Amino acid sequence: AKTSNLAELRKLLGTTTTPGGSGIPFSFYDTFMKENGLYDKAKAMMADPRFTSDVQTRENMLRDFRRALRDAPVPAQLEKKIAALHAKFPAGTPIRCRSSTNNEDLQGFNGAGLYDSYTHRPDEGSLSNTVKQTWASLWNFRAFEERDFHRIDHLQAAMGVTVHPNNDDERANGVAITKNIYDPNWPGFYVNAQVGESLVTNPDPGAKPDELLISKIGP
Repeated sequence: AKTSNLAELRKLLGTTTTPGGSGIPFSFYDTFMKENGLYDKAKAMMADPRFTSDVQTRENMLRDFRRALRDAPVPAQLEKKIAALHAKFPAGTPIRCRSSTNNEDLQGFNGAGLYDSYTHRPDEGSLSNTVKQTWASLWNFRAFEERDFHRIDHLQAAMGVTVHPNNDDERANGVAITKNIYDPNWPGFYVNAQVGESLVTNPDPGAKPDELLISKIGP
């Protein structure tokens, strides 16, 4: 969804406003998990009575599972494609790997802020290392708990990654929704934004976001 929306924005706003980017599809995550036996490890973890009965144990086991994902090798056919994607960016470009799952922005479940995005720096080697970090965030404690509460099948969840040049020292961060979320009878836009690089979904302590409703009131 993020990759598609980025492409639409680029068509609408042009190349000077919107960065170019690419998408790493859900199938890459699925292949990575299968070829490393990680789905089986996830099943065993979730079937462990300690995992289901104790919150702290569950959090610790999820942390260890994320480490297993980050340490697992990327299959050669995927590594080759990710390296080719990396090569499209000018040398020295920091690259943002943005999480985008198949279990967010759904009817009754938006999933905002559950998953993590990471910036790949020029001295960090293969782009696949940062992609794996992003994949691993599917198994964050907060994400697992939310999916579990909403009875979403964890093994049917998958992580895609939107890849684009990163911008440091951002002037603002925000989220915009193209409708009036308070009164559907009036067209409008809802904007939540704050100064600096603090994330809107997971803001730094003390962050004070602005909440704006832009609407045409009246005939």
